[in-house]
Amino acid sequence: MTKKVLMLAAKANMIQQFNHRNIKILQDLGYEVHVATNMVDFGSMSAEENERFKQWMNDNKVVAHQVDFERRMGSLKGNIRSIKQLRQIFRENSFTFIHVHSPLGSILGRLVAIKFGVPVIYTAHGFHFFKGGPKTGWLFFYPLEWIFSFITETLITINNEDYVLAKKHMHAKKVVHINGIGVDVDGAWKVTDHEKQLARERIRKELRLPNNAFLITSVGELSDRKNHKIVLEALKMMPVSERKNVYYAIAGTGGNIEMLTNLANSFGFHKHFILLGYRTDIHDINYASDISVFPSLREGLGIAGLDAVIDGTYLLATNKGGVNDYLHDEENGKLFNPNDSDTLKTLILKIMEKTEYLPKSDFLKKFDFREVDNEMYRIYQELDNE
Repeated sequence: MTKKVLMLAAKANMIQQFNHRNIKILQDLGYEVHVATNMVDFGSMSAEENERFKQWMNDNKVVAHQVDFERRMGSLKGNIRSIKQLRQIFRENSFTFIHVHSPLGSILGRLVAIKFGVPVIYTAHGFHFFKGGPKTGWLFFYPLEWIFSFITETLITINNEDYVLAKKHMHAKKVVHINGIGVDVDGAWKVTDHEKQLARERIRKELRLPNNAFLITSVGELSDRKNHKIVLEALKMMPVSERKNVYYAIAGTGGNIEMLTNLANSFGFHKHFILLGYRTDIHDINYASDISVFPSLREGLGIAGLDAVIDGTYLLATNKGGVNDYLHDEENGKLFNPNDSDTLKTLILKIMEKTEYLPKSDFLKKFDFREVDNEMYRIYQELDNE
């Protein structure tokens, strides 16, 4: 009899961005992998990337199920509809276990899984409650995570702060810590300074930057949570003479294009502000950058920030969440409060002259995807053997 496993998230981008390799690991373990997600309202990726993801699932014999999960925590009517769709999927398939992601997907997925007696692995991609976080996170999300931890076989955390909290307060049978989804540290460190320089020249030529341009970049969805506006607010506080050679580019898509554009226009920065859209050459963009800024209001680990530091780009990043797992102050960047534009302005001015690539830091090796994949293989295999 074919072993089946279900990978579940509210939006397709969560599977596309974070679970390609997990799907292949499960297939290597002999599973027929099913994916349940919303591939119509697919989240923070381009429509073209969504189509490529659906084709990838088809090419790799992944069984895809459309579930009409709504945005954020959904509506009562929408969640009831999603539960009905999930029940139908469970009735038609006997799953050995399921692996759930995202707050909404993990809650509705576990509700249905418990009815069918199916064990659950849940990856918390950064709890919505954290030190210094808003009270609403603690009042709303903490009770939900606490209650649903009782019906969780394995809870995977991706940063040290969440792991410590989960071990102390959550009730999953197992609580484990992995270092995010993993990045290609080994590959990044094989890129020579000459190759970086060629990429730097290519990107800067594409952006039509003057030779003396100081390029600040950010990578991430154009959303309130990613908080790109704080960078523009910091730049607005600078005298024109200090920012005359500064350019700011963001790689990402989302709903805040108009707001960010209007903010740049409000202080005459529109010719120096560049929206790159969805990009697949993030490493080259990092090489072209003088600094990378990662200003999220909340971040589980933050792959964009991790990519920057393994590429040797100096990083200014949020102190809200797991970024400090890989950003060591003064060694490869600086943490700041993402609500403090004045401090960010000061930090940018302080490193305006720093353009060299940073040295490799051995502690970053643990974030290599090969290390993470070995951990995921062990987690899946343990549940497979029970």
